[in-house]
Amino acid sequence: MRFVRMLCVAAIAAPTLSAAQTVQARDWPIAPGSRVRISSRVLGEGNQTGSVVSATSDTLVFRSAKQSISTAISTPNIARIEVARGTHSTKAKGALVGLLIGGLGTAALVAATWTPPKNCFGCLDFGRGGDAAFLGVFGGLGGAIVGALVGMRETDTWVPVAVPAR
Repeated sequence: MRFVRMLCVAAIAAPTLSAAQTVQARDWPIAPGSRVRISSRVLGEGNQTGSVVSATSDTLVFRSAKQSISTAISTPNIARIEVARGTHSTKAKGALVGLLIGGLGTAALVAATWTPPKNCFGCLDFGRGGDAAFLGVFGGLGGAIVGALVGMRETDTWVPVAVPAR
């Protein structure tokens, strides 16, 4: 019985520990040329994206993607900084959202506008709910295709960096 309890605890703890290990922040100083997203009152409101020119223990020299001028920022003035670690797409998420919107939207539209066929010999008629479900499958497939196409666009994966103690 003790072995079963230990096995259950290990099964629950292992995914938690492995998930915590995958989101590791890069150490300071950040390598020159790294693409970063930084939030600092020195740069104004919001996040600024650009590259690191140089970094020391107390200063980061940053070049914005929108400007050719570099700005030196001391670490106490950095509210948040993230480094780009490759790209990812959202094809699966887009396909799932498209499937739900396309399927449910088509089914709702068919159910709302359905009328019984008149004088139709050999028609394929399943009734209001059956026709809505049948055509909802095709609407869902179309929505999944469109959602996957929209989700193919690559976006950056940002990883937070621990700023040295102030």
